[in-house]
Amino acid sequence: MSIATAIGLALSPVLALQSVTLVDGPKPDANGLAAEYGSGVCRISVFGKDADGEKIRAEFSRRLRDGNLSVSLYGPFMQQFSDADPEENYSVTVAFDTGRSAPSRSGGYDVGGFSESVWGGWGPGEASDATYAALRGASSFTVSMDDYTYGPFTWGGPGTGTGAVWAALDDCETENS
Repeated sequence: MSIATAIGLALSPVLALQSVTLVDGPKPDANGLAAEYGSGVCRISVFGKDADGEKIRAEFSRRLRDGNLSVSLYGPFMQQFSDADPEENYSVTVAFDTGRSAPSRSGGYDVGGFSESVWGGWGPGEASDATYAALRGASSFTVSMDDYTYGPFTWGGPGTGTGAVWAALDDCETENS
């Protein structure tokens, strides 16, 4: 085999990857929301910016079999938490524009994997149900954990507004139950 052939074969995977588009999570619709369903879980994402003006995504997830609700945040801001202890428990608070807020029973940093995030969960039962109900009257929210606050996360467009995240989760549950 010639050197030129060997170099060509070595570079071919790199050159092939140049035409691949990497996608970082779901893309918002005209209303600023993105809905996904899989493995018995409805996920609704809302997009915003972090303190540095970088794109950030907040995702509410609701497990259909027991109503367990969680929130996750994804974005470049996670780079500063690469050394965070993934086993440490933090309370995450979602504050709605209605004045209601919901501290989670658990939360933390999911670091070291393919998709890093801040997450908080309310567990099945009353806490998840109350947070889910608070979404119904909200038109924006912020997420706080470990002395950091992210958001506000808002949405808009025809047919959206107050309760749009709740309505999207409810529609997903109706379609997939």
